[in-house]
Formats: sequence, C-alpha cells, structure tokens
Amino acid sequence: MSSNAYDKMADFIESIYHVALMVNRKAVSQQDSRLRYIALTIWNYLQALAVEHGVDVKALVADPTQINLIPIFEYVAANNIEFYDFSTISPTDVDVSKKSDIERFVLSHIYYITQGK
Repeated sequence: MSSNAYDKMADFIESIYHVALMVNRKAVSQQDSRLRYIALTIWNYLQALAVEHGVDVKALVADPTQINLIPIFEYVAANNIEFYDFSTISPTDVDVSKKSDIERFVLSHIYYITQGK
C-alpha cells in the first residue's frame, strides 16, 4: 500500500472503516449483491491496512454521526492516486496481485460511492 507519504494512517483507516460500514449497511438494506461485494472488498482492504499499521479496528467508533472523508482525500493526494474511470475500465486494468491496483480500485469505489456518482 502507498502509505509512505501520509502520516495520519490511523485517521485514514478510521475513515475507511466508517465508509465500509456505511456501504455494507446500504448493500444489506437495498439487498444489492454487487454493493455487498464492494463492501467486502473495502473491508478486506481495511483489514490489511489495520494489520500493517497496528490499528485495532474493534476499538474504532462503529456509529459516527458523520464520516470524515478528509483523511481519504489527503491520502489520495499525498500518494498521487488516480481513480479508475468505471465507465471505461476493463478487467485487464486491475492486476489483483498488485497492492497498488487493489488500493486504487477500492479508493475509486469509495470516491464514487461517497460523491454520489
């Protein structure tokens, strides 16, 4: 993962956690299996980050009054991550063996979901 240029990983991880919960709740309430898979992908990314950076996900607030997206956008800017364009993406654009591609894929989904696109 691209965490070298960002020094607020705990905040970033907490924001990802809140987004993962929100997406999962939305997937369940709408009975949307595609959104459920996206939530699971975000959750797996979150778990990998938490382990890598020693963050206890169970200690995070599970029901925030709002989601702070600033750490996510700061992280994206600090690491020069370009979002995938899901209207033109093809399966060969994402190499699931590369952490950077998975990260870009997850953060692209978070961006589009949270921005209502």
